[in-house]
Parts: sequence; C-alpha cells; structure tokens
Amino acid sequence: MNTALKRVMDELYTLCDPNGASVSGAAASNSSEREAMKTEMVDFLSYLSAADGTISEVETSFINEYFSLNYSVEELKAYIEKNGIYSTAFEKKAPGTLVRLIEQDNNAFKQRLELSVSASASYIDVFDCLGKEFIVCDGEAEKQEIEDFSTYMDTLRKYKREHSSFSDKVKGSIDISDVHPGETIPKFDAEGNKEKTLEELLEELNELIGLESVKKDVNTLIHMQEIKKLRKERGLKEIPVSNHLVFYGNPGTGKTTVARLLAQIYHVMGILSKGQFIETDRSGLVAGYVGQTALKVQEVAQKALGGVLFIDEAYSLTRSDSGNDYGAEAVDTLLKFMEDHRDDFIVIVAGYPELMAEFIDSNPGLRSRFNKYINFEDYDDIELLEIFKLMCKHAGYIPTEEVIKHCAYTFEKKYQNRSKNFANAREIRNFFETAMMNQADRLFEIKDPTNEQLSTLELADVEGIM
Repeated sequence: MNTALKRVMDELYTLCDPNGASVSGAAASNSSEREAMKTEMVDFLSYLSAADGTISEVETSFINEYFSLNYSVEELKAYIEKNGIYSTAFEKKAPGTLVRLIEQDNNAFKQRLELSVSASASYIDVFDCLGKEFIVCDGEAEKQEIEDFSTYMDTLRKYKREHSSFSDKVKGSIDISDVHPGETIPKFDAEGNKEKTLEELLEELNELIGLESVKKDVNTLIHMQEIKKLRKERGLKEIPVSNHLVFYGNPGTGKTTVARLLAQIYHVMGILSKGQFIETDRSGLVAGYVGQTALKVQEVAQKALGGVLFIDEAYSLTRSDSGNDYGAEAVDTLLKFMEDHRDDFIVIVAGYPELMAEFIDSNPGLRSRFNKYINFEDYDDIELLEIFKLMCKHAGYIPTEEVIKHCAYTFEKKYQNRSKNFANAREIRNFFETAMMNQADRLFEIKDPTNEQLSTLELADVEGIM
C-alpha cells in the first residue's frame, strides 16, 4: 500500500465531513458524507478496472485493501454491471461530493472575496493520485485504462472550472507532494504506440554495438540537459548551451539511429514537446525556383517542431556548381526558424567529417548554433561480425559455425582494406540480404524444406559475397 496515498485519502475524508475534525471514532467512520465519498472512489476505481475488459485479482485486492472491503472478482463485476458504472453516463457525471465541495468553496469565496485553499481542488488532487496508483497496480497501465482515467479526470476538472466562482489557480489544502502515484504509467504517441521510458531508451542506446565514444558523448549531453533543467526549476541562471548537433562519420555508423533515439530521449526528459523525428536532405529543402525554397524549408521545419530535424549530407546545401543555387537560402531560412523556436526544436546535421567542417564554416550563423560535434567512427571487424549476428537473430536466421568463421575472415579483410567511403553496417546489411537470396535459391530446389533448413544459413550462402 502507498501509505502517503492512504494518508491523503484519510485527510480528504475529514475534509468532506461537515463536522470535520470534531467527529472521530465510530461516528466518523459512519459519517454519511464519508460513506458517500468512499462510494465515489470505489465506483471510480471500478470504472477503471473495467476499461481493459478484464477485472484482475490484483485490482480487486487493491480496492479491498484501500477501502476495507471484501469483494471477489465476480462480486466486483456484478457491482459494476448492476450500477452501470462502465458507461458514458457515469464518466460524464460529476460526483455529488465534488458538487458540494465546490458550493462550499464558492460560499467561502463570496464571504471573503478571496480563497486561500480549495477543498474541491483537493478532492480532484486525491482522485488523480488514486487513479494513477490504481491503473498500474497490476503491472502496467493499458492504453484504454489511461484514456478512461483521463476522460474521468477531465469531467471533474471541467465541472469545477465551469461552476467555480474563484480562480482555478487556487491550490488544494491537502499536500500531495509525497504521494508519487503511478510513477510507471506509460505514455502513448499520436499513433497509439507506447512511448518508452528514459531508462528503456538509455538501455537501448547503451546496447548498440560499438559506438563507445558516441555513447559517452550522448550520455554527457543528457546529463547536461538534466542539470540545465534542474537549475531552471530552482531559479538559477540558465546555462547558455545550444541543443543543435553535428554528427560526422562515414555512412552506416549509426548516425540516424542515435539521432532518432535522442529525439525520444529529449521528449521523455521534457526538453522537446513531441519528440518526432523528421529526416530530410537537400532535395527535401531546396527548390528550383525563386521564393520556393524558403516555403519548402518552413514546411519541413514546421513538421519537426517539437522534435528533431535530421539533415543528412547537410553540406550539399552549400556545395553546388550552379550559379542559381538556392541552398544558401535554405540555410538562412532554417537558421531563422531555429532562432524563432529555440526552446522546442533541435537540428542535427550529419555527413562526412571533412565536408561537415566545410559546411559549418560556410555561414557564421551555423558556427554559432552548432558547437557540439559527435564523431561516429568506423566499426571494426569484430563489431561488424556482431552486427551480422544481430541481423540474423532479428530476421530469424541461424548461421552455422562455418558461416561465422567465413564472415569473420571476410569482415576483417573488409575493414583492413576499407576506403574513405566505407559503408560500415550498410555493407553488412547488403551482405546479409545477399546471403538470404542465396539461401532462397538453394532451398528452391528442395521440395518441402524443413523449418530448420528455412532458418539456417550455410557456408554456400555466404561464399563469394564481396
């Protein structure tokens, strides 16, 4: 049991009783006002328990423990059905106790023309804590549970807002700061996919093969953002740090993967409002006619507002043999957008090391806004082999020992003889896809191959792939 939650619930019972602290013992526990509020809370949790279509033992136990009841799962189901709790009518109706507390607050406000604390605000605060604690009590909240919880809380807040004579900014009289309810409640994006927690995203980052210096740099960025946020919360002078980044390195070194993760991490941390990841290049920003480039840049940047705009091969914006090139216009328009939306928009530019340095030096505005560089080094042969194994695992293929030995030798040669345009993981992706096609050709001659044959990569499938 969350003892802090139980404490604020008990305080609300006392607050809801017109006789307040003067009533104690059996008389307090039998108070009709307290019983009414208890019923409202039980109905609220019963409504949430029915959201996902199943009422669990854990949910039933939660209700029994917090309200000294003795329901079985079947009895709770019957209670919900009998009282029509999981219904639109229930979720849209303000509870009687809230109605009464708002009237009480209004009367107090009219008498003194001010209100220092609000009983009705405390009612909503405690319900919010109770609901959050409940929807994660059986492990993890489902999307429908979260939506229903939000719907009901919106009903309470809307009713208070529409029927209060006093400001909505008046705080509740019950301190809920130590309750910390439902801290594991997941969030869902616009597509209905569950958003990952910061811990999950950091684990995903740190589990990437290789990229040790990149991981160190990104973790430092995250720590800096945490300190920056903490200083702001405490009213200290803000640290003047640009969030825009330069990723440089050869193709296939994980620049896009890390940038996409960083967008999600910054969103979870509250630095970006949405956390979407928009990827583009010169063709997505530069038009062929006067006046069209600025519109094109603004459209792409607007899509990325609240998230990260990732520009691959960004130097192509300023490198052109054409006298009528509009790349410079694209850069100037982008810089203005970055300035206008500095608190909720991050640009990451990426490309080859030498060319990226040339790009940043091409415009003083770029130099002032991009002051953090992260180097993505080539994968070595051991890391390339690990990437191949991971690709096999994700696709459901099992390479034989001979395949692994052959790949180890092949990747070592690839790494030792690599050119400046070495494609790293992309080369391994091409290698893997060619191996799958070779396996398909080999198995085509076999009538009704077994599952083991369909899942196994043999030496013949990888020999000869360059």
